Amino acid sequence: MASGSRPIVVFGDDWGRHVSSMQHVFRHIVSRRPVIWVNGIGHRPPTLSGADLRRVWEKGRRVLGGGSIEPVQQSQADVAPWAVIEPKVLPWHGHKAVDVLNRWSLLRAIRGRLTALDARLAPLLVTGSPPSVCVLGRLGEAGSVYYCMDDFLHLPGVSAPMLAPLEQRLLARIDITVATAHALTLSKVPRSGRTHYLPQGVNYEHFAAPRSVPVELRDLPRPLIGFAGGVSDCCDFPLLRALARAHPSGTIVLVGPLTAAVDVRRELAEPNIRLLGSRPYADLPAYVQAFDVAVIPYVLNDWTRAVDPLKLLEYLAAGVPVVSTPLPEVEKYRDVITIAEADGEAWRVATTAALGQSGEAAAERRRAVARRHTWAARAEEFLGVLDSLEAGFASHRDAA
Repeated sequence: MASGSRPIVVFGDDWGRHVSSMQHVFRHIVSRRPVIWVNGIGHRPPTLSGADLRRVWEKGRRVLGGGSIEPVQQSQADVAPWAVIEPKVLPWHGHKAVDVLNRWSLLRAIRGRLTALDARLAPLLVTGSPPSVCVLGRLGEAGSVYYCMDDFLHLPGVSAPMLAPLEQRLLARIDITVATAHALTLSKVPRSGRTHYLPQGVNYEHFAAPRSVPVELRDLPRPLIGFAGGVSDCCDFPLLRALARAHPSGTIVLVGPLTAAVDVRRELAEPNIRLLGSRPYADLPAYVQAFDVAVIPYVLNDWTRAVDPLKLLEYLAAGVPVVSTPLPEVEKYRDVITIAEADGEAWRVATTAALGQSGEAAAERRRAVARRHTWAARAEEFLGVLDSLEAGFASHRDAA
């Protein structure tokens, strides 16, 4: 870590719990800059569902355990931020009393970490969470970034009525929006007018290094047509059923948590569909490499039109043929994937053709594309954005 580097305060999701785009980028930054990472502060009020109650219990246990994780020695642990804060906040954002309490709690925790760091330069603030607007401008930050990975106004599982006014307040005050989709650079423009397009990247070596076929896949009838990711409301379940019927002698394999609002097992009750559930990120490449064809069977709606699927480059790094519905963000990879309308017959034709594209020359062409889009390269580009903010801050200070 560079001595005297300007610290970065990040409002992200829970560090290490999900491997999100922000975490991928910052895993390449934390060894070079002091990063204070604030775990998720909530995008909707909790319900009485079992999942929510478990989440509240996990959060509460961590908070009662101390509220923050002390500075991490990089040589003694996996790559991690200098400090991770488990925030003590209430999730009913937007209510004046709650915002006052949350602001006090967050500023107290963050300032405590900055003091422990003995930071002599004003921090930069990076947020992927609109409720963090309650602290924006109160840390004396040298610049601020909205790292936008989704359109919260259309994202299932969050409270759009709660987040919409918070996001508008954020956009009115943030210096620049960095977005993973072109659509987001148009819909999430800050008052400054500055946006930067930073599409998804990939841990290339992780997905390209050859792995053995997982035991649970070895005896399944082939071809294996696979999906790796959350089986959520973005998935086109009728299309997946049609795909299973189009390949009755093969197997449709879905690897990932079942997070849709509907009963996924009922929706996908075809005899040749296998719902495997979540698998550790460390093991995921073995599953993807075992696919004969990898698919992105997303519905087209206001949410998915602003989504750059993280899994696409992971599929390409593994060298497997890819078929996707016509999402705007997949068009940039048209030369190495097949894009088909969300129609059963179109997908039967597309996946059948893709099965004939499994040679090593074609696989290497796909891997070559993935190698150009690593998370290390994305992190360098993001650091360039931060450098421009620092330069602007220095110019403004000198002029004053």
